Amino acid sequence: MGRIHRETLGTTVMEALRASILGGQFVSGERLVESSLAQEMGVSRGPLREALARLEKDGLVQSSPRRGTYVVQFTMQSVDEHYGLRRALETYAVGLLIASAQPSKDRVLEKQWDRIQRAARAGDSRAMALADLAFHDTLYQLTGNELLNRVWRDALAGKLRLLVNETSAVHLPFDQELRNHRAILDAILARNRSAARAEVQRHVDEAWARMRSVVAARESVGRAGDTTP
Repeated sequence: MGRIHRETLGTTVMEALRASILGGQFVSGERLVESSLAQEMGVSRGPLREALARLEKDGLVQSSPRRGTYVVQFTMQSVDEHYGLRRALETYAVGLLIASAQPSKDRVLEKQWDRIQRAARAGDSRAMALADLAFHDTLYQLTGNELLNRVWRDALAGKLRLLVNETSAVHLPFDQELRNHRAILDAILARNRSAARAEVQRHVDEAWARMRSVVAARESVGRAGDTTP
């Protein structure tokens, strides 16, 4: 991750750790060893612990008296909670976006669509997953609703980025991803609220099902490897 200069401690430590977690340097469920991190980043444990506490508040790490601090690992329940909330918020968001539609906003969404196309043409699964998130993040931003955006950023966006690290290998075929996002975009451009909501719900539901399958497979492997009598 690179060493952190002492005069830039605090927020910088947290942001460096956040970037490493979201970037997949630390995998889901991996323990974050304070002594190793402090040495690698060239900081004392004080600002490191402060950064970890802030990341725990954001829901990216968890701490336990017995296990220490580790990158959050999604359970079936947490997947259902996050995607259920996303489904409700995004259905609301597309309605707001259409109500405040402007050609300038259409052009911004078209640019995000172009990013998805580039990822598909490159056959890059991770780039596709990140372009997918960027498209939806832009959708929220363009609503102009500050509270909605705050809930999205604080409760969902970072967690969904973590899920990308687990699900990018099980995405839909690239052509299907393109069709799904184009259907959402076309409904928005046509100012068709019912169609936009339906397409968003279908898209979220498909992602939700894929994440459930990933977690179910991981939990199955965990149970198989558990030799505790």
